[in-house]
Amino acid sequence: MPEVFSWRSGLQLVLALLLVLAVFLVLVWLLKRFQPGLTGGSGSVIKVVASLPLGARERLLLVDLQGQQLLLGVSPAGISLLQVLEQPLTLPQRNLPTDFSGWLRQSMERRKTGTWRQTPASESAAAKQRSESSPPPSAE
Repeated sequence: MPEVFSWRSGLQLVLALLLVLAVFLVLVWLLKRFQPGLTGGSGSVIKVVASLPLGARERLLLVDLQGQQLLLGVSPAGISLLQVLEQPLTLPQRNLPTDFSGWLRQSMERRKTGTWRQTPASESAAAKQRSESSPPPSAE
């Protein structure tokens, strides 16, 4: 009677499972790292107005608590109040969707209209490509 389960097929199964788990963990990490909406919900009493990462696990947070703004330092050791602002700061409004589907939709619309920001390297490459594709001026 032929063997139904072999060590080779079992090893392939385990390796495939580990690969799927690794891809899943990387995707979860990326979504957590690049989360577009870090502000509180629309009806929230506490809102994160601004966030500035200082290191891998340290950041400054500007938090609005019922009209009063607090500057907080966040680190693995804890959260500490750095300053209570006398006058609230007014920051420029950015229209970032709070959910992932809205952020994805907005990103796709920006991509279709061509309003993506180009880096200096991509701008120079685009300029070089345009100069190579345009015909040289004729000397008539």
